[in-house]
Amino acid sequence: MESTGSVGEAPGGPRVLVVGGGIAGLGAAQRLCGHSAFPHLRVLEATARAGGRIRSERRFGGVVEVGAHWIHGPSRGNPVFQLAAEYGLLGEKELSEENQLVETGGHVGLPSVSYASSGASVSLQLVAEMATLFYGLIDQTREFLHAAETPVPSVGEYLKKEIGQHVAGWTEDEETRKLKLAVLNSFFNLECCVSGTHSMDLVALAPFGEYTVLPGLDCTFSKGYQGLTNCMMAALPEDTVVFEKPVKTIHWNGSFQEAAFPGETFPVSVECEDGDRFPAHHVIVTVPLGLSTFSVGSLPGLSLSSWRLCQMKKYFCVSPKCSGE
Repeated sequence: MESTGSVGEAPGGPRVLVVGGGIAGLGAAQRLCGHSAFPHLRVLEATARAGGRIRSERRFGGVVEVGAHWIHGPSRGNPVFQLAAEYGLLGEKELSEENQLVETGGHVGLPSVSYASSGASVSLQLVAEMATLFYGLIDQTREFLHAAETPVPSVGEYLKKEIGQHVAGWTEDEETRKLKLAVLNSFFNLECCVSGTHSMDLVALAPFGEYTVLPGLDCTFSKGYQGLTNCMMAALPEDTVVFEKPVKTIHWNGSFQEAAFPGETFPVSVECEDGDRFPAHHVIVTVPLGLSTFSVGSLPGLSLSSWRLCQMKKYFCVSPKCSGE
């Protein structure tokens, strides 16, 4: 989101603030830093590190991904893949034309071997059968994109309803039925990773078909996903990112003056929890879409009811007015 005030911009170019030092904030800063029209840029990051939910740690003799794990749909239309390729973070196989052209339908490939919690191996045929069922239903959910109404509000509810009907027709013994349900539950968890949610019940059914499925075999970073955000940080001018500056309030559409900039007036003032204020002509807000409703109560001028309205209309708002424009 961006504020564009009518107040005249400072000589030498506008002052731009990016709230959030995750991959979105770093990407915005990287793009703006490469443009001569935006010489005054700062990124305010709440924590002591950049990268947001991308975090790699070296443990157990290798790399452990605490956040993002893989590039989904690594092909020419994927900006993350393009950046990783540009920084030389991918191997020859991942960069091959063959890998980029594989059509997966957006579904994660099946494992070569599966085990139950008891340690016993699970039949690959059974896993494939459940995968066909689950991903067939996932594909069905995309058919509600332009529907006037949906049978249930969320993707999770739709999947569970349809799976329940299939379960009613299963004729296997009880142990096999339990095993099938356990495999389906694993696919549910995997789909949560792909969709970036704690539960598919939080993913609305109607707009789910808007998700663009890119070709390409999913690939990982051999040296850790965080290598990508590290490279993006290194590409920014020194001191662009200001750490440990959690934002408390964004004051929009005003005429703010700061002692550090005598004679200048700014339409936006970003107030941090430590009391520091950063004036700006434009602000780009990058926060996780999974912002909890608990956090919403602290946003000025935005009630919980209006936040739910934003979610229903599929808009993300941090300004006092919530509209569909």
